Amino acid sequence: MAEEEGQLHTLALLEHLRAQSGQLWGRSSELYSRVDELLRQLANPNLHDIANMSYRVELWDRHADHIRWTVAASGSIVLAHAAFDAAVAEWPHERFTLRQGIMLMREHPPTKNGV
Repeated sequence: MAEEEGQLHTLALLEHLRAQSGQLWGRSSELYSRVDELLRQLANPNLHDIANMSYRVELWDRHADHIRWTVAASGSIVLAHAAFDAAVAEWPHERFTLRQGIMLMREHPPTKNGV
């Protein structure tokens, strides 16, 4: 009798596993559809092109080794300078750079050796 109970328990576990696998497949299929829709939206030519925002205001970690946060990105140098000034005014004790690509344009606090 114990052997039959063991077999029934094993069958119950297999049925449960099959049910869980079916739910997982449904969820992954739904997730695939959602990601696919988002990728199609990103392909929209009317989206704002962040790649053309070559001026970046960046907040650095306290050792100036890594960028912690890009505070602003702009395609306009005038707006980039304004964003830099606003960031420095808001957080005067932090380290900021204004860069175009790898070219350093401004930094706070200023140093003699650059970033």
